[in-house]
Amino acid sequence: MKKIILAFFIVINSLSAITFEEVYTIHKVQGSLKALKYYRELEKQNNPKAIYELGVIHLQGDGIAKNINKAYEYFTKASELGHLESTYALGKIHLSKSTHYYDLTKAYNFFVDAANKGDAKSQLMIGRFFLMGEIVDKDYEKAMHYFKLASKQKEYEANCYIAYMYASGMGVFPNFGRAHVFAKEQYKKGDKLCVKVWNDYNLAKYPKDESWKVGDYNEPVK
Repeated sequence: MKKIILAFFIVINSLSAITFEEVYTIHKVQGSLKALKYYRELEKQNNPKAIYELGVIHLQGDGIAKNINKAYEYFTKASELGHLESTYALGKIHLSKSTHYYDLTKAYNFFVDAANKGDAKSQLMIGRFFLMGEIVDKDYEKAMHYFKLASKQKEYEANCYIAYMYASGMGVFPNFGRAHVFAKEQYKKGDKLCVKVWNDYNLAKYPKDESWKVGDYNEPVK
């Protein structure tokens, strides 16, 4: 009887003491079903990373049935705890036409909230909103501002948009050399936008940016 009680307390203590990093390792090595109960224990402690992972599991149907409504609940809870990746996830859900949550205004609001708190993926999305004029008026200066913020955090897709704006002279003075610099690495990796910009503007001809000293951000962070 004493052994059973001891084993019970060991299980309880192990659940309460387990860290997110340990659960995440269980998730990746043994699968989501093994990790679920531990994530749920961490949820009771308001661990935003664990709550986000629960959202991802339900959104993707990772070992369980897909449930976007449940995923939305988890992302909302984690977002309210300050988890920016969850705020971004809410924006992506509202951006999807395949769900009943589709609402560009709500998507924009979630993205701008996370972007202004430093989330690079959301900064990229807000840059696109201003570039395309979706929900907001086109504003190339703001678009470039957000793309640069994302690029500085190594959100490399932003470099393709920066290259496009320099190549097309969209809101900035045309600079094919600088477009070359921003597009080159992602072009080599096969990023579709960078490939298109590279080919459309023949950027291979302009390897040197003669005015590289002008401006506050002249080459991408590596």
